[in-house]
Amino acid sequence: MIKSLILASLLLFGSADCAFVQPAHMRQLCKEAQKLEANLSKMRVSLQGIKKREKMSLPAVVNIYEILSRYCTVLASIQRFSNMLVISKYQDRNDFIRCSIVIKSFADYFKTISLKLGKESTELVKLRKEKSRINSDYAQSLTKYDAVCKKIEEEAEKLAAGREENVIQNDVVYHIATKSESIEELDAELEAENVVGVLRNDKVWTNLALNYPANGRIVSEFGDRGEDDSMICYMGFETEHGAIVTSPTKGLVVFSGSFLNYQNMVILSNGEYRIFLYGMKKIFVVTGDIVEAGDYIGKMDEGSKDRPVVKMELRRSGEPLDPRHWLLQTIEKGKK
Repeated sequence: MIKSLILASLLLFGSADCAFVQPAHMRQLCKEAQKLEANLSKMRVSLQGIKKREKMSLPAVVNIYEILSRYCTVLASIQRFSNMLVISKYQDRNDFIRCSIVIKSFADYFKTISLKLGKESTELVKLRKEKSRINSDYAQSLTKYDAVCKKIEEEAEKLAAGREENVIQNDVVYHIATKSESIEELDAELEAENVVGVLRNDKVWTNLALNYPANGRIVSEFGDRGEDDSMICYMGFETEHGAIVTSPTKGLVVFSGSFLNYQNMVILSNGEYRIFLYGMKKIFVVTGDIVEAGDYIGKMDEGSKDRPVVKMELRRSGEPLDPRHWLLQTIEKGKK
């Protein structure tokens, strides 16, 4: 049975010509989509900052206005008292002096408060203009982003319709996935099949260099502690809802499908290493595809309450490795 699988595998995968390869324009669309995702994310952060400043400025304006109203009332009372002194037959020069001093003090404070009100009001108007501008830019970018994503989906459907399914490869992978109860077991089974030749990667041998699989920030790293206090073996990238996921490197897809509670998973092989990508809602690639860095892999969940996280795990001969050492972008954890 193994010999027949090996022979079939060699017949189907003997040359790179029979493997599906995404066209360059698809990669360009993904690049454009992720660039728009980054811009939309920055604009959302800017809007949050403006709303926070606006929330702080508005009460200040209201408070200053109330203070001015009270001082206007008090100043009017003092002026009435001054007028009474003028018509009173019990005039005292010192009363006039004291009254004039009080009126001047109130007038000076009134001027200071008025200037502060003007400054706060100007800042508030400026914030609202800035918010209006960003909202306009955001709406335009969102429309463009939706159009690019729609085009990606349309192109993916066309490519999927013309792609031949690799029955032998998919049957082997399905069998492996159903009997594995963890990533460690799945990786061990893939390594065993790689040794005998059924899932051997004879097409893609490249030096490993990893890109971000999705636009976002690193929220977890290799060596961090998970919820059960066990060490995690992946890097987690927090993304936006419905974010585009792309291949972090060139490789051969040796697994593609749902696996346990990891949602959809894609495993790439570059000849020496296997890269595990999981946490996706939708996947496009299938076992046997050859992908370049930046090729369309799938999309993240669109309906969850929390921001979705795509996880990237790196293994060599069953040993988990820290992906950061091969990551091209040297961005600090928690930063974009």
